Amino acid sequence: MRDRFHRNPVTAGYLSAVAGLALLMRFVFADGMSAQVRESLSTNADNLADHPVNALLGSAFVLDPVGDGLVTTGLALVVVAVCLGVLEREVGPWRAVAVALFGHVGATLVTALVISSGVYPFDLTDVIDVGAGYVAFTAAGAITVLAPAVLRAPWLALLVAYPLMSAEWFGAVPEFAAVGHVAAVLFGLCGGGFAVSRAYAAVGR
Repeated sequence: MRDRFHRNPVTAGYLSAVAGLALLMRFVFADGMSAQVRESLSTNADNLADHPVNALLGSAFVLDPVGDGLVTTGLALVVVAVCLGVLEREVGPWRAVAVALFGHVGATLVTALVISSGVYPFDLTDVIDVGAGYVAFTAAGAITVLAPAVLRAPWLALLVAYPLMSAEWFGAVPEFAAVGHVAAVLFGLCGGGFAVSRAYAAVGR
């Protein structure tokens, strides 16, 4: 365990923080307090207007296995462990943090913009939107550049197709979570490519 923290401090630290908060919310906090944490750190329009920094950063550390489903939540954490770990070992911890933040915040803002446009037939100003999903899709998109050239297009197509195919659609627009996941992939692709190029340039590769 100590060796994993040494090799992947960002990935291990993030997953430890997520797991620790999840255990507190499940076994220590009262149900009302746990619900309040989710509601307060959700990246909905109300919270982004009232306390944007806390919502943008805190939402990535709060899981919602009831709303998202246990399988989806678990899969997101596995993707973070594998993909963010690979990225961190390749570009270093600080660049990995920057890419993860870039993707999570960027995807959140894109989602908020789509919701505010009024394309959905119901009010989402106080919707619960938390979890590791945006970080997971960002990390998965970021390692595209590290794959063999022949696999990059299929990998990217899979990352984009999965949330769109599993989403509920409202006319020509998928549910807001799918919008965020696709945006996270694209932000991750751009951020990962830049981070890898800078890391390689720094060591003359």
